[in-house]
Amino acid sequence: MESKVLIGLITQEYARRADFYDYFHLLEKPPNCMILFCHDRSPAHGRNLIIQEAIRHNCTHILFMDDDMACKTEALMQLLEHDLDIVTGLYFTRSYPHQPLIFDIADESGACLFSYMTGDESRLKEVVNAGLGFCLVKTSIFEKLEKPYVRLGEIDSEQWCDDVGFFNRVRKAGFKIFCDTECRIGHIGTLIVWPNKEGNEWFSGYDTGGKRVINVHQITPNMVFQGLKENGS
Repeated sequence: MESKVLIGLITQEYARRADFYDYFHLLEKPPNCMILFCHDRSPAHGRNLIIQEAIRHNCTHILFMDDDMACKTEALMQLLEHDLDIVTGLYFTRSYPHQPLIFDIADESGACLFSYMTGDESRLKEVVNAGLGFCLVKTSIFEKLEKPYVRLGEIDSEQWCDDVGFFNRVRKAGFKIFCDTECRIGHIGTLIVWPNKEGNEWFSGYDTGGKRVINVHQITPNMVFQGLKENGS
């Protein structure tokens, strides 16, 4: 059967950066593809409305996509190649140290541990949990799930997270979750650049709101000239 994909975005009518829309419009979309921007304060409620519409229009798949994702043109088609119930693209957290938003261990409470990249992964990596930022799901999985399909506060009632609890229930329903490590998705963020000095050296400090600031040497004309000499230019 030919795929019929609904691309569903939860949005509050603004993206973190305007160029998100460039990435979105350049994304290659299969025939009969549908698009739904769901305007809702709650990400869980928005995703449930997207699921409802996908089922109503007999879509075979939903691509959940957040409006802080940057994707390559072929990203959706890469995920469709696998014919899997659930497959996500690979993206990292916005804040340092930028862990992959896939998980390989879940404890009894449902809390998950990050699955780190080792460099020898195959294209498809099975995981126990993931994010919903760029994730392709077959609509048939919802036949085995109870409503509401996506819920806020399942793991921590004080947190806004909706994806970890969803995937925990999906896994318990017998479905496997995969990540396509060749479908690489950018996570749009903001940072603060600090002028930092250590001894006699100046650095640009990249502050992503994470666990530390990353210092990068300031580039000076002398450094550029030295680099050109070393390269024989």
